[in-house]
Amino acid sequence: METNVIEMPPANLPAPIARQKIMAIQHACQSMPDGQRMDESPPLKHWLAPGIYAREIHLPGGTVVVGKIHRHRHFNIISQGKITCYTEFGLETHTAPSSFISEPGTKRVVFTHEDAIWTTIHSNPGNETDIPTLEDMFTAYEYAELGMEVSESMEVIK
Repeated sequence: METNVIEMPPANLPAPIARQKIMAIQHACQSMPDGQRMDESPPLKHWLAPGIYAREIHLPGGTVVVGKIHRHRHFNIISQGKITCYTEFGLETHTAPSSFISEPGTKRVVFTHEDAIWTTIHSNPGNETDIPTLEDMFTAYEYAELGMEVSESMEVIK
């Protein structure tokens, strides 16, 4: 997707406003014409091991991707590439190899500086194997599902 239409918001916004801006960027990305936006389902690999579910995503360089809202604290590994993420907590850049923890309610706007591979690792104590069920267990579509406030002020993202 062309990134010149997406501008990362300031890093010091109150959380409800930052969440609103993240959602506005997601809507802007989704409204771009075919050929200017990345496939909404980049290639995923799903890994299952006893008590663990991992999702590996391959992201092309030079793209903007808006992730899902994560319901639980989990582990992340960037095994290839360089990315910059915007969350309600601010901006962070990760260059492979990089590992970090995501907190519940985190949703990211990600800019890939180069091709990247990102793996999230989730506890799966019930050893669920159905991928749609796992996605529902670990992600949410709206902040309201987690009882999180989003500013109602809908400013235009340049």
